[in-house]
Amino acid sequence: MFDKALNERESKILNLIVESYVQTATPVGSRYLCKKYGLNLSPATVRNVMNDLEEMGFITQPHVSSGRVPTDRGYRFYVDSLTSLKSLARRERRMIVENLRKVSIDVTKILDVSSQVLANISSQLGVVLEPSFRDGVFQRMELVAVSENKLLAVISIKSGLVKTFMMELDSGFSVDQLHDVSWVITERLSGLSLQEVKETIDVRLRNVADVNENLIRLIIDSSSHLFDFEREKELHLGGARYIMSNPEFSNREYAARILELIESKEGLLHLLDDRAGPEPVSIRIGSENREEVFRDCSVVVTRYHVGNIAGTLGVVGPTRMQYAKIIPLVEYMGKTLTQMLCG
Repeated sequence: MFDKALNERESKILNLIVESYVQTATPVGSRYLCKKYGLNLSPATVRNVMNDLEEMGFITQPHVSSGRVPTDRGYRFYVDSLTSLKSLARRERRMIVENLRKVSIDVTKILDVSSQVLANISSQLGVVLEPSFRDGVFQRMELVAVSENKLLAVISIKSGLVKTFMMELDSGFSVDQLHDVSWVITERLSGLSLQEVKETIDVRLRNVADVNENLIRLIIDSSSHLFDFEREKELHLGGARYIMSNPEFSNREYAARILELIESKEGLLHLLDDRAGPEPVSIRIGSENREEVFRDCSVVVTRYHVGNIAGTLGVVGPTRMQYAKIIPLVEYMGKTLTQMLCG
């Protein structure tokens, strides 16, 4: 929420401090502000304003002889005052579209590329949480012969998503048998949620006549794998090297904890889960994050949709991040990914 306690001069100087610190990662002094931005104020006047801002908790002074840096409250004021964000640069919009178009219809590949593109443009950690497929509605399965004893199961979800799985059968099969089994599976399971399919497939595919029983048994025995959409497999990460290169993470102990969470993905799942609200882009800054290890990080996320299924994507980095660039980046990626996945 925009803080009404600041007057116009205080607001301007605070926002300039944030912008300067984001660019330089160096504490900001009054003389620097006057010189860089050509302020029609004396350094002494700016210094007095900075003292007031510090008393109100918007900035702090790391060392007695140093300039000021924004606090979480200062960053929050800055973000809430970004009323007229510039659109994402044309070159970056083109990069997003071209990279997503290169990948196949396999949703896993699309989301993996999305996390990498987010990271490359933001120079931070790009994260994409897959939609909750548990709520997805099974539409059809197509079995495709790959070799004499290998086949590809193509699972289509009503929202338009497609997942593929490679399977192997001890005995042989014909193309007609694959077609017949595909038809039976689709006829008996179409319209069920993926969770319902997992729970009832054994019963629903019993007593199937005139089809290859070995194929039916393979599908039933593989169902826990075919319809396995557990959360630990749903998070796509890109650019871990970027977040670790920030000067904020020069503390080796802290950096090791962040890296451990990134590698396990568990902390990031908690960070992203239910993070995006009704607003187009949701931003959580520093202490606004419930996970203590992420109290020095900011999270910028949005929802993307595939029919009635929603996923989350965004950027994670230090509180000293380029919000004016990253917010429109995340918003554009969310809209573009939605368009791509909905066809």
